[in-house]
Amino acid sequence: MSDVEMREVAVSVIHAPKRAKAPKDGIKVPPAVRARWRDLTVAQLPHLPPASVAPSATMQAALQAARAHHGQCVLVVDEGQLRGYVDMIDLVAQETQGSLDDPVSSVQQPLAGTRRAPRFPTTYRVIHRGTPLAVVAAFLSTAPFALVTEEVPRHVESVITASDLERYAEVAQLDAPAAPIGSRPEEESRRDRSLVDVLQALDGYAPLIPDEVSDYYLERAGFQCDDVRLKRLLALATEKFVADIASDAFHYARIRTNVGPGRSSRPGAAGRDRSRTVLTMDDLSAALGEYGIDARRAETFR
Repeated sequence: MSDVEMREVAVSVIHAPKRAKAPKDGIKVPPAVRARWRDLTVAQLPHLPPASVAPSATMQAALQAARAHHGQCVLVVDEGQLRGYVDMIDLVAQETQGSLDDPVSSVQQPLAGTRRAPRFPTTYRVIHRGTPLAVVAAFLSTAPFALVTEEVPRHVESVITASDLERYAEVAQLDAPAAPIGSRPEEESRRDRSLVDVLQALDGYAPLIPDEVSDYYLERAGFQCDDVRLKRLLALATEKFVADIASDAFHYARIRTNVGPGRSSRPGAAGRDRSRTVLTMDDLSAALGEYGIDARRAETFR
């Protein structure tokens, strides 16, 4: 794949929409949304350069760019101007159908209007690093993504999706119950007791991964420890990691099943298909790709 196909357009090249006017009315934020996001702003989010490709790029290039940006939609940019975007679901559907060599323009979504009658947006909501996350969350309830620019919009700095907000909320534990305020010695003592309780619980716990397997790989990594409880704790963490990958793979499989061709080709098959999900290597590769693991088959073996 060439650099032209895979390039992420530099921030200084992607111009913010200039012909669109700022809407006069503000965004109505429900009280529950405002309470959840508190006084956090866009500046608290991790900022990645926007994933973008040219209209002539292949869908394979767009899919790789999307996976490198946690499944984010990919902007379609031509000579610094936004022409539209490509949704991750459409890219996964094309991967299932084996048509990733087609140009992204064939599945490109317009910024406004429809694919048959695209038009340039007449209004543009300015979102910058000082914008409250509650406002962004309310905006994303009706929009597929938000473009982050300067306060006086000139260039697109990054892209925010609803998944980005939920990922940040999970990391920041925004939905976790507030812990009672206590002194530092009390917190450290409680933390020590919690660790002791966990280790004691592991005495009678037999993980799915046998102790012999854990010993083998830990020794290969140069890890020396005689405490079997610690080894079982590592095995439990490994099981959790594998379970997360399996969950992501099932998510990709459901997307592929819902958008794939011929899913209702046989009468009466719909009920059976809902109760059975078949994972493929492509589903597993897509899930592993979110963790930076490339498990795709080489082109020679396709």
